[in-house]
Amino acid sequence: MKITKITPIGKKKVYDLSVKDVEHYVLANGVVTHNTGIYYSSDNIWIIGRQQEKEGTEVTGYNFIINVEKSRFVKEKSRIPVCVTWEGGISKWGGLLDVAQELGYVTKPSNGWYVPFDPATKKELTTKKYRADETETEEFWKELFKQTDLAKAIENRFSVSSKAMIDRITKGDDTDEDN
Repeated sequence: MKITKITPIGKKKVYDLSVKDVEHYVLANGVVTHNTGIYYSSDNIWIIGRQQEKEGTEVTGYNFIINVEKSRFVKEKSRIPVCVTWEGGISKWGGLLDVAQELGYVTKPSNGWYVPFDPATKKELTTKKYRADETETEEFWKELFKQTDLAKAIENRFSVSSKAMIDRITKGDDTDEDN
């Protein structure tokens, strides 16, 4: 089937049609539906992937990536890293390096080395370079949080703003867009 014309009709209420034991259903007017089922009725859909954390050939834990497919609380399509080791459990700082790099608060001046950075002033916060395992300390992150607005940047990156959502609804625009 080929689409020959699209006519805007504005906003209309739509319905999720499910037909028992049938994945696709053809309506009388020739429109083909697909059972969406649980996806649309879910508040949250998070898919968790994992990679082994190793020292040499020995598995010492897992690095999980939580992919947020659907959520009322976290921005959709977010990727949340979590590191869990056999010895220490959930790492308090694990995964934060990736997030801080993505947001521009940690730079990688050379392969294997990291430096805390303030995007507001466009300056490195120290002349010291750190290896990845050296960034998993309270000392490294406490200073970065203290000297920058990294906490606010993380909140803006992952959280869904209820104020923005309420503003859209009260203005009559209740489309589902990112903030």
